[in-house]
Amino acid sequence: MSSDSQLTVLDTSGRLTVAALAGDLDFRTTSSLYPEAAELATAHPRLVLDLSKVTFCDSSGLNMLLRLRRRVSENDGWLAVAAPPAQTLRLMTVTGADQVIPVHGSLAEALAADPDRTAE
Repeated sequence: MSSDSQLTVLDTSGRLTVAALAGDLDFRTTSSLYPEAAELATAHPRLVLDLSKVTFCDSSGLNMLLRLRRRVSENDGWLAVAAPPAQTLRLMTVTGADQVIPVHGSLAEALAADPDRTAE
């Protein structure tokens, strides 16, 4: 398990933030990643997470994503994920999380699907 799991903000524009998660999303790492991500989701409730550098995701990581989705929804926002690795995508699909969190094959696709892009 990676000790260098991190959340990095890639771009912020108004209420939209693009961030990347990297490393393992498991019980050990999500306890420190979630508060940072939740703060980001509160300040910028339109959140796209690039998961392309996630190396492992278990139920704790999935729970973190679902909690983030709830956090942005409470602030009239939305969460989308981009480029999840095959294992993470399978976890989201098997559990039905992909039905509540939009999943896109790439960051460009996620940004193009921004439901608020014409509202600004």
